[in-house]
Amino acid sequence: MQTPRNGFLLEFRNMCRLKIAFRIFIWGLSSLGVVACRNSEKKSPVDDLVKSEIRNIDWNDVDRYPLFEECGENGSKGEQKDCFESRFVSYLYEGMNKHNIVIHGSVEDTIYVRFLIARTGEISVVEIESPELWQKRVPQLDSLVRLGLENIPKPYPALKRDIPVATKYRLPLLLNGDVEKTQ
Repeated sequence: MQTPRNGFLLEFRNMCRLKIAFRIFIWGLSSLGVVACRNSEKKSPVDDLVKSEIRNIDWNDVDRYPLFEECGENGSKGEQKDCFESRFVSYLYEGMNKHNIVIHGSVEDTIYVRFLIARTGEISVVEIESPELWQKRVPQLDSLVRLGLENIPKPYPALKRDIPVATKYRLPLLLNGDVEKTQ
């Protein structure tokens, strides 16, 4: 026969069992969570492959140099580079020769033009490195170089893994002047 004391004891035991079952359930859930977190930290082979490929890319070189219409797309990288640079300088000289420059005395020097070809093919001057002598004798030299760039046909941009990319160049321009010209 059950006495009130036995009923209390029975209820107490059931509560203890319930607490133990609850603790086991919570422990199981937390263990499952830890295992799941550990599994999510494992890297997939695709992630490793992508990271490896990115590390192996030479970011200072392009697969195809910028090209003008006249340059062959199927030539070697060296031929593409030579064609682009020679055509670029040729176009720049043509554009600059349209303007008369006043030069006093005999001058022969090299200036360097740093420019950017955007991934859209747009050309912009980054910097013109000219000696002080040229800056004094031909103060409008920077403007003339920029004007010379205006008529250059838009090149096809450089490619890296078949994706158009921006490229920077630094090309020398040989400037000669031995007679006085008027504007």
